[in-house]
Amino acid sequence: MKIVKGALVIMKAEKVATNLYVLMGEIHKEAELAIASIGSGEESTVLWHRKLGHMSKRGMKIISERKLLSGLKKVTLPFCENCVTSKQHRLKFDTSTAKKKDILELIHSDVWKAPVVSLGGARYFVSFIDYFSKRCWVYPIKKKSDHEGIKR
Repeated sequence: MKIVKGALVIMKAEKVATNLYVLMGEIHKEAELAIASIGSGEESTVLWHRKLGHMSKRGMKIISERKLLSGLKKVTLPFCENCVTSKQHRLKFDTSTAKKKDILELIHSDVWKAPVVSLGGARYFVSFIDYFSKRCWVYPIKKKSDHEGIKR
């Protein structure tokens, strides 16, 4: 495998397993300059923001001023949905004191969004968990409102 920018070969890799490549050699100065010039302005800032594990704008400004981020001159960070969702705090549910002695006496249910759309087009899943037996049923659904039509 070759990683190229225009006519310049930046890096080579050798396949060692089905989906595993080992990088060969070192990055040359010309390639380093080419990599640094790939993005400019906001695009470059977003790239570095992701590479640095969604670092804060303030932190990126500090390391940018110290010239530790090649190719990044000005830090302009747009809204990052991943940062917002990962830093949200969720309230805990109250601990249940209910002690059930029979199957299907108490059922917990939840509708949750799937990380990817299924082959059948389902974007959500609805789950039912029996409190006593801990048995779980999961059904794929296309819309959140579809959970009302599931036959239990």
